[in-house]
Amino acid sequence: MTDDDLLRARAQELYALALADADWTPESVCSLTGWSPAELDDALQALTSFGLTTRFPSSRSGWSVHSPATAMAQLVEGSRQRTEALVRTITEAHSALSQVAGDFLPVHMRHLTEARIEVAAQPAQIAAILDEGASTATAEILSIHPTVPGEIPLFKADDRNRELFNRGVRQRSIYLATAAAVPNVRAHLRTYVNDGGEVRTAATLPMKMIIVDHTLAVVPALGLDEGTGDGDRGSAMVLRSPAMVAVLRQMFEHCWAAASDLFTDDVGAAPAARHREVVRLLASGLTDEAIGRKLGLSDRTVRRIVAELMQQIGADSRFQAGVKMVRLGWLDDDPALLDDVVGSTPQVG
Repeated sequence: MTDDDLLRARAQELYALALADADWTPESVCSLTGWSPAELDDALQALTSFGLTTRFPSSRSGWSVHSPATAMAQLVEGSRQRTEALVRTITEAHSALSQVAGDFLPVHMRHLTEARIEVAAQPAQIAAILDEGASTATAEILSIHPTVPGEIPLFKADDRNRELFNRGVRQRSIYLATAAAVPNVRAHLRTYVNDGGEVRTAATLPMKMIIVDHTLAVVPALGLDEGTGDGDRGSAMVLRSPAMVAVLRQMFEHCWAAASDLFTDDVGAAPAARHREVVRLLASGLTDEAIGRKLGLSDRTVRRIVAELMQQIGADSRFQAGVKMVRLGWLDDDPALLDDVVGSTPQVG
């Protein structure tokens, strides 16, 4: 006999004893049947689960015994109540779903529409989108170039880059190392760095990418042939969702951290031409505003260049920067300026 069969037999025996003797007690049943208190409790719980017994403290046993008809009626009533509660829950859920569909789904759909993905299939479309992005950029433009750019795009890019730098827009680009070694590309990159851009190179890069601030990204669409020069003959996906752009910015930062500087591998490397002009004026004691007026740069661009120069040589102040510039030989070709800086340096000993 299994444990279930044994429990069912005890429950039946207990039910019969309780019907025959209304004054039964747990002690009398255990004495008569030889059950342990635990076995009696199991039998009582089995009867209770069927609705045949309920707690009744006024009786000697502490329990009340019911007929099968009463038990079945209670079970049916309990089932009905649970069914009604389930129906209420389903009705409330259906009402909530209807409200979500009616009130909130349109809002979400509008959001998806606003955060759309466009596909630009023609070079003219891509160029127009990039021109628009450049004209509206306020903080930073990031780009990855996994192929060798063509000469015409490079030629056109220089003037646009200068306009962006003059507006104080920071630009960082990552090029394929082999592409950066091509003479016309390297000449373009040197101009780019001299104007204020930042360039790094890597042995491999994931895909072409241009990111404007936190609101626009242009990447190759499916089917783009990355082997067609600068990729201008392929189609592109235009992403305007801040969430999507944020993911691509993280990808760019990962590539940037792993890439190498193109022209400034050493801490003491002399600055590029444009930065060198800032060095000269900075060592002369001019303010950022005065430097900007002389060079035709915005105050923000001058502050960024000064901060980059000070970081490059590890200077904490403008005075310290002047001293370190002398030690690095950045001012050796301008004796008058060198004398000014040295003359303002405290002598020790």
